[in-house]
Amino acid sequence: MRRFPTGVTIVTTVAPDHRVHGFTANAFASVTADPPMLLICVNRSAQSHPLISAAGRFCVNVLTLDQREVAERFASTAVQDRFGGLRWRPGATGSPILEHSLAYFDCTLAEEHSAGTHTIFIGNVIECGFSDGTPLGYFDGAYRDFSCVTGATK
Repeated sequence: MRRFPTGVTIVTTVAPDHRVHGFTANAFASVTADPPMLLICVNRSAQSHPLISAAGRFCVNVLTLDQREVAERFASTAVQDRFGGLRWRPGATGSPILEHSLAYFDCTLAEEHSAGTHTIFIGNVIECGFSDGTPLGYFDGAYRDFSCVTGATK
């Protein structure tokens, strides 16, 4: 799967105790356009896994090339306050929407399906938005600049 180029996202949620949580993910895909639904795959051993299930909400923030440090911060287990110094706002569900994200999809949890070591969380998109920028890519275990493919017309 390392040979499949993908974008990079930060999945965020708000725990029942009102604390915000997030992690870096690239297992994200559209499910349907009408109604708008998407999926994320989360390892059941991840700290955020039970929080998404209990909260019943999450937001997928698609990162820009300029947000590589954010991706690394949310991927690290050594960082205590992943949101420290970051600008964000609560979405319609209350889940954090990171400022300057390329796109965001704020969701309520519709379904959960177990698959191997992961859970597939399917969300109903209730708020979304986008801004201009170049996507942060990931390929073969490293962050990549996909700008050479953005804006291509042929």
